Amino acid sequence: MRTLLFFLHKYTGLTLGLLLVISGLTGSLLVFHDTLDEHLTPGLITHGENLAPLSTVISNAEAATGKTAQRIDLSRQPGSPHTLRFANDADAPGPLQVSVSPYSGNVLAVRDWGLYPMTWVYRLHYTLLAGSNGKIVVGILGLCLLGFCLTGLVLWWPTGKRKGKWQRNLTIKRGAGRYRLHFDLHQVTGIYLLPVLIVIAFSGVSLVFGKQVSVLVGSALTMQERPSPFSNPTDSAPLTADEAFALAQSRFPEATIQRLYLPKAPTDTYRAAFSLPEDAWQDYGANNLWLDQYSGETLALWQISQLPEGNQFMTWQFPLHNGDALGLPGRLIVLFSGFAPLLFFITGSYLWWTKRQLKRKAIQRRKPRT
Repeated sequence: MRTLLFFLHKYTGLTLGLLLVISGLTGSLLVFHDTLDEHLTPGLITHGENLAPLSTVISNAEAATGKTAQRIDLSRQPGSPHTLRFANDADAPGPLQVSVSPYSGNVLAVRDWGLYPMTWVYRLHYTLLAGSNGKIVVGILGLCLLGFCLTGLVLWWPTGKRKGKWQRNLTIKRGAGRYRLHFDLHQVTGIYLLPVLIVIAFSGVSLVFGKQVSVLVGSALTMQERPSPFSNPTDSAPLTADEAFALAQSRFPEATIQRLYLPKAPTDTYRAAFSLPEDAWQDYGANNLWLDQYSGETLALWQISQLPEGNQFMTWQFPLHNGDALGLPGRLIVLFSGFAPLLFFITGSYLWWTKRQLKRKAIQRRKPRT
């Protein structure tokens, strides 16, 4: 069995290693994608004392595009812009995004998601720039990473003459030669990062194959269907975005509202996505509040702490994947673990090539001389 597992571990890694390297390195970049985007585009940063009304922000963005805004991602920190999303053009890889100053209401940038640097990296990470087919490949890579974790654990586990000798498999021996250094780096780094890699791999699979994983989770844990309420059209004028925002904030005064989804049709609702102080993550906005766009009546609430354990389990997957679930320490762990596939590919390739050369030399020595 160990021979078979070793064969699968080695040749699957050699075959798919480069794709996993791309996935890991791009994942590391995306840990701080908003911060990096603002550094790459300094014009997005603005400062002021008073916030402009959301209605002004929305109208200015719509005037710049000639389209109707679908949602507004609110400024994540002082100086950062509001970002409004619009329907994508036919030849664009993602929605049209407009960055607007939260103070002056002026339009700062109009960009297609997926074409500017950090969203291009996101596409590379999530789809390998190959659309839905690439997304499936990325999901399969996540399953392979899970397989590497499990087979690596079995191969690392001391057995036979090494049974019980844990120290040898937990430390890097110095001065033992290049081959031993690569071997130790491969197995020791792998075993210490094993819990992190399993979480990242499983959460990545859950994000790609969400429906399938939800079915599996639902077979073991209770899950509740996500609400999809509708507004009741009346003769009264719809609420403004500012009024909807104020209503949502009054319902949860301690909440940080991250996104406001805007109604596009008479029966659509306002939906506020927000984080609460007790949430393990603060950038996700996993809680949702639906408001009637005419009366402001609360139509539905999706508060993570009040949901069944199955829904909570699935909600954890995204903030675990990008490290937000553990704050800055979690993001740093995910950032550095993204370099692990590169280390494994380099050390694994070196070990394979060295053994291959030794076998070739041994065969040549056994050949009869003519």
